Amino acid sequence: MGAAPVRSSAIRTIAVGLTVLLVGVASSPSGGAAASAEEVSLPATLVTEGATPATEVEATLTRSESSTERGYGFGLSSVQYAPVPSFGLKLALPLAVRDPKDAGPTVGGIGDVSVMAKYAPLMLPAGQLALAAGLKLTLPTGSERRGLGGQLALAPFVAAGQGLGAWSLQADAAYSWQLNRPRRIEPGEEGEEAVRPDRAQGVTANLTATYAPLEWLGLILEANSVTVLRGDETLRERVQLYLTPGVGVEPAKGWNLRAGVQLPLTRARAFDYNLIVILTKGF
Repeated sequence: MGAAPVRSSAIRTIAVGLTVLLVGVASSPSGGAAASAEEVSLPATLVTEGATPATEVEATLTRSESSTERGYGFGLSSVQYAPVPSFGLKLALPLAVRDPKDAGPTVGGIGDVSVMAKYAPLMLPAGQLALAAGLKLTLPTGSERRGLGGQLALAPFVAAGQGLGAWSLQADAAYSWQLNRPRRIEPGEEGEEAVRPDRAQGVTANLTATYAPLEWLGLILEANSVTVLRGDETLRERVQLYLTPGVGVEPAKGWNLRAGVQLPLTRARAFDYNLIVILTKGF
């Protein structure tokens, strides 16, 4: 499959969720002068980037498995501060463990730290609708040699959310560029030349539907897509699709606990499943 068809497929995937939400922009009534942007309240998601900046601390635990290894992730996935309702800064501090299924050693340590700026120029309280854009910078704090990261990357993104009573829709799309050069892969046999992989590029797009039958309970269903355009040769130019069902509860005011599992829908996949548990404290 060529790069052009893959890009077209990725763009179509992105457009599905964002089109639904942008139609909502046109049909939603605008809020009055007394309406506050703080009134836009959208439920927490699992993978999808939310459209509304917030002041919060979030801890995440993941457990994934593929044909070659088991992976564990934990850390602060969001230390976010929003000085005003429309703008926020977010820091993510991940830790990771990789456990190969063969005789290779288990490795662990800090992953790639990231910082993000998010701005929501459109927030309509009357329609419970928000549209945001931002930029994520990933820093190469993880060990590339041990497979824990090592990327310096930029990823602009857009995000949108629409509350519809007990239902809500949220979506995001991002394009990531690796800025630093990957390390050389030494030859496996004498006489072969070392190979330096391409700088990674990729597109991600996510769509989340949430139904809240009770004020403290949310039923979550996400569709997640990842397309590697440059980089990983095993997944390059192959669209990965995942379905992520989950549930979220609010055990106390300002607290949210949610869990879900990512399940691949395509042969192209980074894992066979990925269990996600997230605890958020809002302020």
